[in-house]
Amino acid sequence: MEQIVFAELEKQKNEFVKIVKNRLGNRITDDELKFITDNLSSCIFNAVTILKERKSAHDKYFSDIILNSIDGIIGYDQDGKIFLWNKGAENIFGYQLDEIRGKDFFSLMPEYIKKKGDANNISRILKETGYVSNFETEFITKTGDTRYISIAIFQIKSEKEKFIGNVSIVRDITNERKLKDELREKENLALIGTVVSSIAHNLSNPLNIISGNADYLLLDRKEGDEGFDELKVIIQETTRITKSIRQILNFSRPLILTKEKCSINDLISGILENSNYIINGKNINFAQKLQEDIPDCLIDKEQIRDVLLNLITNSVQAIKSRGDISISTEKVTLNNSDFIKIEVSDNGSGIKPEDLKNIFLPFFSTKEYGKGTGLGLAFTDRVIKEHKGFIEVESELKIGTTFKIYLPL
Repeated sequence: MEQIVFAELEKQKNEFVKIVKNRLGNRITDDELKFITDNLSSCIFNAVTILKERKSAHDKYFSDIILNSIDGIIGYDQDGKIFLWNKGAENIFGYQLDEIRGKDFFSLMPEYIKKKGDANNISRILKETGYVSNFETEFITKTGDTRYISIAIFQIKSEKEKFIGNVSIVRDITNERKLKDELREKENLALIGTVVSSIAHNLSNPLNIISGNADYLLLDRKEGDEGFDELKVIIQETTRITKSIRQILNFSRPLILTKEKCSINDLISGILENSNYIINGKNINFAQKLQEDIPDCLIDKEQIRDVLLNLITNSVQAIKSRGDISISTEKVTLNNSDFIKIEVSDNGSGIKPEDLKNIFLPFFSTKEYGKGTGLGLAFTDRVIKEHKGFIEVESELKIGTTFKIYLPL
């Protein structure tokens, strides 16, 4: 390009010499004319050099903005393959350009999100309008974490309106999403508390009367007598309803922790020593892999006991008749902070991929109607968060489920 410019300048210089010769003739000498043209060439060369340097600095300025932007900026060719991947994209997804170049961006999208139709919807909107604005969805990072992102995509065309590719701007909204979810959860809990308190007040007295009368009538009957089985069912069901109401009431109230130094290993061993009432006649093998000499943890012993009991009970319920449940502990270091990791793993029925993101929501349950309030895992998640810890879950249908609890030391 530079050679073409200077060749054109040389041509224009020669034309300039001809014009001056024709106009001035013998009134200007060849040396004077050479002096003028040489100085003119020098001025033009300097001007071109300055413009070139300015353009180079200008291009570098914009290149630095794109490459170092906090937001992810990703470029795709005509076939949708990645060729541009800036620092922001590296920070969000964990991949370097060399690892992701030539790949399809949607390969980072979880399968259950693809099945939901997000990838197809993005492609459809882009095809219909030429751009996508603030589309919120989920992607998987290099480490396997789920990130919520807001994505904008626009088409790039040549001067002749020929399609060249697409550019997307990606913003990580994971923290914003978590804050919104936490706020929504608090609002839901406040509403639940108000509604449930009213319902509990109106139901408690009638339920106590029904249960009390059934108990009284049962005193005059023995097994095999008329009405005995029916009265037992009435007592069983009123007890279940009362228990569910109490559980909902407790969940809707503020969680107050009473912390003390406690051995997690001893807590787990104590639960498993009395596991007969949990397994409900099933043939289940419990395996303990408890790391020795892990330090005591400052926890609310009863709340964490309920959490572990809930996870173990869920594992038992996920196993039809025969299976294995493994419980392990170990001290781990994450981001320069020490945690005790508790892992509860089973080879039960597993959880559907589309249900995984909802299992910690209040009243969400994968169990049969009447076999749970949908508050067990919501309570578990709440207790662990109150301890400044976190919980992870991995599951595969017909393979099993693993819950990992991290409690800070």
